[in-house]
Amino acid sequence: MNKEEREQLFYLEAQKRVQKLRWFYVHLAAYIVVVACVIWNLLIIEDTKYTDAILAINYSTIFIWGFFIVLHIIKVYKGHSLFNKKWEEKKMKEFMGDDLKKWE
Repeated sequence: MNKEEREQLFYLEAQKRVQKLRWFYVHLAAYIVVVACVIWNLLIIEDTKYTDAILAINYSTIFIWGFFIVLHIIKVYKGHSLFNKKWEEKKMKEFMGDDLKKWE
């Protein structure tokens, strides 16, 4: 595989990841809009014989959709840990640098 093919492969993989990330943000924005509407509904709801059913639907919508948001986060950010090896090495150098300055 030559350099040109490798660059094209990297470009296609980056394009796929950007698409996944974009759809995640669309999914998250829709969730936020729906949760805002549900909260508004919870604020204006009156006490009727259907109140319990409406509350159950509202709460289940928030929690079930929230669960799928978490699954989507895991799918999109798979393999990208907040505390990865690069971060650990950077912090070790940072702390070692601080200790060396204290002793000098």
